[in-house]
Amino acid sequence: MAEDSILEIFNRHVKRNGVFKNRDALSPHYIPSNLPYREEQVKELSETVAPILSGRKPENVFIYGKTGTGKTVVTRYVLKRLGEFAKEREIPVNTVYINCRIHNTRSSVFIKIGRELLPDDNFLGLSTAYIYERILGKVREADIRLMVVLDEIDKLKGISETVYALNRANDELEKGSISIIGISNVLTLKDSLDPRTKSTLCQREMIFPPYNAEGLRKILEDRAKEGFREGAVSDGAIALAAAYAARQSGDARYALQLLLRAGDIAEEEGASAVTEEHVEKAKERVEEDIILEMIEALPEQEQILLLAMAKLVLAKKGQKTLGSGEVVITSGEAYEAYSKLARELGKDPVSDRWFREYISELAMYGILNVVQAGKGFRGNTRIIKLLFSPVKIADVLQRVLVA
Repeated sequence: MAEDSILEIFNRHVKRNGVFKNRDALSPHYIPSNLPYREEQVKELSETVAPILSGRKPENVFIYGKTGTGKTVVTRYVLKRLGEFAKEREIPVNTVYINCRIHNTRSSVFIKIGRELLPDDNFLGLSTAYIYERILGKVREADIRLMVVLDEIDKLKGISETVYALNRANDELEKGSISIIGISNVLTLKDSLDPRTKSTLCQREMIFPPYNAEGLRKILEDRAKEGFREGAVSDGAIALAAAYAARQSGDARYALQLLLRAGDIAEEEGASAVTEEHVEKAKERVEEDIILEMIEALPEQEQILLLAMAKLVLAKKGQKTLGSGEVVITSGEAYEAYSKLARELGKDPVSDRWFREYISELAMYGILNVVQAGKGFRGNTRIIKLLFSPVKIADVLQRVLVA
């Protein structure tokens, strides 16, 4: 691209006012001043953590619900208010938020906690046991009431050992305490804990239901007031984004991403306001973002399987196709390609039974489709069709698996 063209883009962004007032207000990670349609959950979680203010250890809490039901924002909202209240009254309450998709081992969880409590210490290269003892020493010495939030806790390797260690630490503390808030999309998460951990956990469970269309619209209206300039987003755009999100199992994160992307498109086009047309254009981009994010978060064996199929589709372009011209992959070809790639990556391939389970899960996520083969195929052969760009799948998974 010529330098003049680049400067033209930069100048256009500097000169125009744009539709946004505070773009961050439309981010799913933003903590608003008001959480409509989650008043009951805010109250319940506040009641649960409140004993920490009088020196008592609160119950551990496990929060469940589908993506975009407000689990994380409610938790961070309540703990932010808790921290402000405790600070005003000089009560030694500390909260540590940990995303287990990033910090996915017991060691990295303890390092994260250690850095929050002891910012001047260097924990690199130290044993997990030593870091654990340093954390306990600080909690005991300063009589800290520590709350550890483990978001996406199902992504944590060695989940039972980590939860058990944090919970049983209270047996070694004469002063201070450690409490856990676990957040997960997996409703059966508790079943994955070993019996020893479950017996000592003593947790409360909260289930967050999906938002309805009315709730989603209210959320978008509130965020739009903070995020957009006055008159820079139409009521129709908000209503359409809410309606689309309602069809996506009441996913507020999806609704916010739609409106944010629509705003970006409006600015790219030099429009003075976000319209329904911009939301329509944003829908395709957001759905692609969500699928790519989902693919990055899949278990490793499912990622290997998906990468093998993407490579197979790309290699077979112009060969076997359905009547529509789409590439055909048989289940046998997919398993063979997956097994070969797994070995190349130094992993043991799973059995045929687990392979079929993974195929079913990927189909459930809407990443691929599986149908029984008709004429021209042997026996119970199934054919598999990728529902998403094999090029984009390969780009993402090459980076994740091979880097």
